[in-house]
Amino acid sequence: MAEPSPSLNSKSDPVCIANHNVLLVEDSETDAVIIKMNLSRDARFVVTHAKSLGQAFGVLGEAEITVIILDLNLPDSVGIETFDSIHARYPALPVVILSGEEDVELALQAVANEAQDYLPKKDVNPQLLTRSLLYAIERQARLLAERHNSIVESELQVARTIQQQMLPTQAPILAGYEIAAVCEPTKQCGGDFFDFLQLGEGILDFVVGDVSNHGFGSALIMVGARRALRTCARMHGDVGKILTVANQSIFEDTGGEHFVTLFYGRLNPVDHVLTYSAAGHPVWMISADGTIKALESHGLPLGLIEENQYNDTETIALHPGDLLLAPTDGAYEAMNEHGDHYGTDRMFEVVAKNRDKSTAEIRDALIADIRHFCQPLQPFDDVTVAILKVQD
Repeated sequence: MAEPSPSLNSKSDPVCIANHNVLLVEDSETDAVIIKMNLSRDARFVVTHAKSLGQAFGVLGEAEITVIILDLNLPDSVGIETFDSIHARYPALPVVILSGEEDVELALQAVANEAQDYLPKKDVNPQLLTRSLLYAIERQARLLAERHNSIVESELQVARTIQQQMLPTQAPILAGYEIAAVCEPTKQCGGDFFDFLQLGEGILDFVVGDVSNHGFGSALIMVGARRALRTCARMHGDVGKILTVANQSIFEDTGGEHFVTLFYGRLNPVDHVLTYSAAGHPVWMISADGTIKALESHGLPLGLIEENQYNDTETIALHPGDLLLAPTDGAYEAMNEHGDHYGTDRMFEVVAKNRDKSTAEIRDALIADIRHFCQPLQPFDDVTVAILKVQD
């Protein structure tokens, strides 16, 4: 039960800060005096004495207690129920039981009920009691931290599931075109996203975005940005206007402290024309003969300047074999253990080697190559890749 008892001056003491407020719950005046004397040699402990469970609750309701020394047999409570009563109301406080009974079964039950230690009174000395209290404080802090982390991990996993459900599960089916996309957050949640919106007359809007930084905060901004874009897409026929309104919405949410790089394309599959506006997000068009053209991105990222206008839109004609490659920077800026970046040249090489395959196969080959490049590390940023190809 008790930890080994090295010297009080040992550097291995788990907790070495001053002023641990100890609540001693003990009805025996003699035992209380002895325990206080054992602790009086250590300036880190300040002891408050309560003679009953009722008095203990009174102290706990008013004072900031760090650790409890508890006798199980009190005038108003007897046995393991004494510990259970305190633990039920103050589960975060570590409790060291100091008992006059050498009862192995009782000791095991107390520890199973989450008492930090069980010490027979006759074995207690200053070193043993001090070490037991310090370890109890440390173990309880570690236990609470682990439980907190477990709750946070569980909540983040739920958030990740919800966020992933917001992304399209299937690429839209569009005559004459083939589309594939994937988003892989580097943490449970991420700031990257892609989206497809099928409008009237076969028009398809597709979006690739990247929120500054990554993690849960970026994920929240991503959700708001996605909703703003979806709402604006059905209200405005002009792509630049959609980005202008979305920019205002994102700025209202972030106050300019975060931003979103974005590519917004509107595809007319009948006329084979792509109209787009980009907010600081590079995208490339790769023609059937392998010519690579960067689509101009004049606009500032969304959310930086509230009054910014996105009136400049570009229109390009699409031809059989053309391939639109829209990654986020987490793809081509992925880094290996030597500090080398994956780079756009390698990205283009992988696409060129696989361009006769389906867009899903090109996407998967690119993601696999990025992972291989980063090994044994993982990409440090979210990785998103969207590909649109004009069929022959």
